[in-house]
This record gives sequence, structure tokens and C-alpha cells, in this order.
Amino acid sequence: MGCVRAAVLANYLNVAEQLGVDGAAQMLRVGLRPHIIDTPDALIPVDPVAKLIEETARISQCETVGLRMSQPRSMSAFGVVGLLLAHQRNLRDAWSMVHRYLSMINESVALRIEEEGDSALLVEEVLTGHAQPQRQSIELALASNLNLFRTLLGPNWAPRVVYLQHSAPRQLDDHQRIFRCRCVFDAEINGMRFARADLDAPNPMADPILGRYASSLIESIPAAARGSMTARVRRLIHLHMPIQRASIKAVAQSLGVSVHKLQMDLAAEHSEFSEMLNEARREQARQYLTSGRFDIGQIASLLGYTEPNSFTRWFSKQFGESPTKWRRRVA
Repeated sequence: MGCVRAAVLANYLNVAEQLGVDGAAQMLRVGLRPHIIDTPDALIPVDPVAKLIEETARISQCETVGLRMSQPRSMSAFGVVGLLLAHQRNLRDAWSMVHRYLSMINESVALRIEEEGDSALLVEEVLTGHAQPQRQSIELALASNLNLFRTLLGPNWAPRVVYLQHSAPRQLDDHQRIFRCRCVFDAEINGMRFARADLDAPNPMADPILGRYASSLIESIPAAARGSMTARVRRLIHLHMPIQRASIKAVAQSLGVSVHKLQMDLAAEHSEFSEMLNEARREQARQYLTSGRFDIGQIASLLGYTEPNSFTRWFSKQFGESPTKWRRRVA
């Protein structure tokens, strides 16, 4: 059974409340803890999620629960990989990264893009372990990918046509509001067709340095290092530092455990969070200073410091000299 980031449920309780459904109670019925929503990086099995939103649609008699859950949605829905995607040169490059790191976003979706003539076709399949209605899961996943496209191509972007294998709902208002194009139901595929040129349209918000940094950051963390709690925490520290969330509380939330439980698990492996954070900062600081691509202010931010002076004081205590002197000496 595949897993998906808990961020997929970020808007669920709000949507359920709007529809007059007790969302927390529904989550418990399918075996999901309501507070898991507060740990967006936690991986949860996809089948209970699919069952949850389909059942909510049935109870509320609302055929667009999945679509409503997709709005509003930012790149944070893609987790740390979102930082990488947001700084790709164009949609084609971003899509390549989606495929490379899909297991870190959503293990339950199969995606491909086909190109023919002047158009391109995104084909999507939601993978669940049981034969059950998937209308809501399909529309949520497709609308989430639409959000990625609009992040890179602008908020007014729209596909040429959307294809959905299920039958049309009684009302098309939500589909028109979100997709802003013709929707074909009872189609052979789930997906959307758009201009092929959109794949190579430049992303005006792309920062090549941050893009390369995000890529090297993710690649530098061994996939095999997920067995022990120490390895998992080390990975999360490295991923959270550039977004200034490398605190023990934030890491514990990402793992779906309490701070006390995390401390106990690390102690059992003879590890300590503050020492791991300090070592990660030492390692990254040396790499950034040696590369010469980042100034002191940028390095401070990438290591989780809000002020360059705080970073300089820490570095001087760790290495016996200022980062500027260290860089000059090593260079």
C-alpha cells in the first residue's frame, strides 16, 4: 500500500465543516488521527485517505470534495521537494524532478506526460489497494498538479481541456471555477491537455542557485539512511535547515511523534538532537564557504539563522575564527 504526505489533508477539516460533516469523527472512523494534519511531512497510507474523502462526499452529497480540498494550495503541499520545483527553469525541468522524487511526495499516483504536435497531455492514475470509488482522489490529485503548473506558469494559466474517466457531476460550477476550461467526462483517461510550448516557458521566479542547492541537498541524503531514527532525524535536519524549521519540535512533528518520544528514541541509539543539529551545521557551513557561491548572509539563512551575526558568532565558537577568515584561509 502506497503512502502520501499528510499535507494532502491540509484543507480537509475546513471543507468538511463547510459541508456540515464532522471531519474529525470521519478521520477516526477510517483509522486516521485528526492531529496528523499538523504534521504535514508525515507519510500516511493512501487507502484510508481515499476512503475518507469518498465517504465525506457520500455523506454530504457533495460531488466535489476532492476539488475543494485542493484550494488554496501552495508549493508547501509538495514538501521539501517543493523548494526544488519552484526554482526549476521551466515546467519540463520541474516535471523531471517530480518523477525523480515522487516517492517523497505521493507514492499513490502514477504520472506521465505525452507530447504530440503542438499539445502535451498529462495522464494521471491514482493507485489504491482496494477497488473503491476514486472520483474524489482523482480530482484532488489532478487539481494539485494544476496548482504546480500555475506556480510555474502564472495564476491565470489554464489547460486546454481536462479529461475525467468518471461521469459528470450534477453541477459543474466547481470544475469551471478551478480548471477554467472544458471538462470531458466518461473519458478514456484522467488528465489534462495543454500547449506543448508551456513545457519550455521560462519560470520568472526561478533562482538557479537555490535550484541547484535544493537538488544537491536532497541527493546528498542517502536513501538507505532511513532505517534508524538517527538517520531519519539527520535527513530531516538537513532538509529543514534552509526553511528554518530544523528545531526538535518541527522534526518531531514531521515524524509524527512527540518531542519526548523522539528524544528517547535518539538516546536509545546514543544520539542527541542538539549535537546532530550542530554537526549538520558544521558540515554544511564548510561546504557553503568552500564553494564560494553564497555570501555570509545566504549561508546564515541556509543554516537556519535569521541574522548573519548569530551565524558568525556560532561559527567563530566552533572553528576559532570568523567565517570570512576561514573562507579566505581555505581558499
